[in-house]
This record gives sequence, C-alpha cells and structure tokens, in this order.
Amino acid sequence: MNIRKLKPGAFVELECRHFVAEGLGLSYFVDEAQKEKFKPHVFFIWGVLPGERFIARIAKVKSKYAHGVLAQRSDLPEDISDRAFKHELWALQAVSAVRAKPSCENYMRCGGCRMQHMSYPDTVAFKESWLRVQLAHHRVAVEQIAVDIPPEHELLHYRNHVQVHINKFGMYGFYEPFSYRTRAFPEHGCLIFNEKILRPEFPKFPVEVRAARIRQNTDNRAVFSELNSKAEIALRMQYTVAWPPGSVTQIDFPLTQFFQVNLRMLPRWLAAMESLIVPPGDRPLKVLELFSGFGFISRMLSQRLSLCTMAADLLRRDEVASVQMTSNGKVIGADYDQDYHKIDLFLPEKIPAEFLESVRQFEPDLLLINPPRAGLAKETWDVLRQSALRSFKGQIVYSSCNAATMARDLGYLSAEGYSVRGMKLFDFFPWTHHFETIALLEYKS
Repeated sequence: MNIRKLKPGAFVELECRHFVAEGLGLSYFVDEAQKEKFKPHVFFIWGVLPGERFIARIAKVKSKYAHGVLAQRSDLPEDISDRAFKHELWALQAVSAVRAKPSCENYMRCGGCRMQHMSYPDTVAFKESWLRVQLAHHRVAVEQIAVDIPPEHELLHYRNHVQVHINKFGMYGFYEPFSYRTRAFPEHGCLIFNEKILRPEFPKFPVEVRAARIRQNTDNRAVFSELNSKAEIALRMQYTVAWPPGSVTQIDFPLTQFFQVNLRMLPRWLAAMESLIVPPGDRPLKVLELFSGFGFISRMLSQRLSLCTMAADLLRRDEVASVQMTSNGKVIGADYDQDYHKIDLFLPEKIPAEFLESVRQFEPDLLLINPPRAGLAKETWDVLRQSALRSFKGQIVYSSCNAATMARDLGYLSAEGYSVRGMKLFDFFPWTHHFETIALLEYKS
C-alpha cells in the first residue's frame, strides 16, 4: 500500500498528548491504522490541550512532522461535519477539563495570542514547566525558580511595539495563523496592544504599503512608520520607564532599534538584576556587557550601582551615542559609547584580537549577557574564555527570552564549573508562549 503525504488544507483526526514549545499540542493519529495510509505521523497543533481528541486543519507539512490548527466545526467538509463533537464552536470530540473560553473573538483567527484557551494561571504554570524541561534536558541544576506574575491590570494592552499588516483592501490587523492573510482587529480592540484608541490616528497608507511599525509609550503617545522604509530610519521614539524606584527615566532612541516590548515589566526586571549583583564596595564594579544594544541594562543599573562598563554588540558606536537617557534632568551614561565595541558575537572567528586584548586588560568582575533568541554560541564563549577570560571567575548575570538556548548555554557553563545560584521567570508576554528569564551564575570555588 502506498503511503500518501498529507497536504496543507487536509483535515485529520488527532489526539493531543503533550503541550510543548510555542504553545502547541504534540499530537498523533487517533486511529493507528492511519499510519499505514498517511505521513507524517507527528503533528504540532495550535489551540489544543493534552487529552483532547479533535479534528485539525493541516497548515504546513514537513518530511517528519506537520503543523496545523484546531478546526472550527463550521469549516469542516460535509463528510466529517456530522461527528459527535463536544464543543459548540470547535471540532473537539474530547474536551480538556482545563479548557477556558477565550476573551478575544479573534482567537485562533489571529497570530497575536496562542494560549487564550486556558486560564492565565495555567499559562504561567506551562511556562515554568517548559523552562524546567529545558534545564533538565541540559542537566542544569536549579534549586528554585521564582516567578514574577504581573498584576491583573497589566495582563492586557502591555505591548508597546507591534507590526501591523495591511492588506490590499486597506484592512489593518495581524496575520492569521500559518498564513499571510490579514485578520482585522476585533471591534472590542486587540487585548495585548491598545490599538483601539489609536485607530483615528492610523496613517492612510496606499495599498502598496503592506506593513506598519507602531511604537506606543505608556502615556499612549505613538509613532507610526512604514516598516523597513527609508523614511523610518530617521524617526525617533521616546519611552518612559518607571526606574529607578521613585523616579522615571526617559529614553530617546531611533525608532528601528530594539527595545523590550513591555515597559510595565521593566522596573521589576531591573530590580531583580540589581538584587543579584554584589558590588565590590571599595571601587566601581567592572562589567563586561555582551549583546548590549545601546546599553539599556547597564545604563539603568548605573543609577543604583557604581559601574564601569565595557560593551559589545552589532550597533555602530555613533548609533549607541545617539541614544539619550535622562532621569530628573540628569543624563545617564553619556560616555557609554567610549568603551563600546562593534562586534558580531555570532562570528567568533572574526572577533578582533584587539577586542580580546582589551577585555583581558579590563579584567571584568561580572559578565552581563542578554543575547537574542539564538543565545550565546559555545564557539563564541570558547574564544572569549580562551583568549580574554581565562582567569575570570566572577558572577554571570544571564537574561534570556528563549528558554531552550538559555538552558543550552547554562549547560556548558555548568560543565566549566559554574552553578546557578538564582533564577527568575518574568511573564513579559501574557497569553503568548514567550517569557523572559534571569539567571545568576557563580563559579564553584
């Protein structure tokens, strides 16, 4: 018998057994005999929970697995639409006891959220569980993981930076799952981004402009731009962060530069970092900041700690110098760019010998590492360790938005004699599968 490969758009009957990365349900055929007819046999399905049996619509097919979404009953073909389903909307034949009713009418039709089919406490429990799975996989021992859960009033409208897509009819919204179709924002407004109050200000782009960048401050002031256009390179944004305690810091930076998307969480995130760092007391703490960006973390911490910072990342020195940070009229880190180095840390073979020698002479007390989702490649660490940090045995503060690559990196650092002395999970992105984690590593003496 020939085994046929499933195609996008096919409907299949599956059972979810595990909730895995990216908020997807690891699922398999309910009927084992289907393995003799179709491939692949492993499915990652959006919108389902462990123990549920359902009909899924396949969206993407690879050689060994496929992605799909839970089907709506109204979308099913006639030959399977009359099955005994146990949900009024979704094609569920067995429903999990923890399934919750989504708060947004666009759920499963919009790529903004992935976990509204469960209660908020359940989403946080999943994130902590996923983090622990990754740490265990890389044999990283952690005694306790603290969890920062936002107060209820911070669970909605927390994103301060989004990309809004515009179709040829002028409809504004996010992409639908696994597609490039634009789903218009619901009438009640997006729940993670407060776009409803901005609707009157939305630029009237011509139809050939297909995406807009929107940055929004906590006071709802916003800047719009055509995504990746020449014009937006010259635009700037001003953010307000409630730090240090009892004060605020104003950050003026180029619109296209990276910045955390949840301004409300930043004060608690920075406070957690500050609590982990032990300064020498008799002199400034020498910090080597890798993947520094324009130095947001160390410049903010310098308002509370005495720091001497060396930094490295992909920005040009003039781009770093162009970022202005002020608190109560005082300029923060005006000379930060003086010991900043433009280095591609993902190309360890091209790290200049001059930079490595500078690090060796700097003799840092602490490493502050805040990499993108790819993490700190072991090859990069090996170059730094062997050429510039041979005698380094100070603290490492590692902040990450990707539990998988962070656990991998902590794994090889643990093998070199470091141990995790503290870890905290921050739910920067409620209702999605994303989160931030801070880990403190200390060398075993």
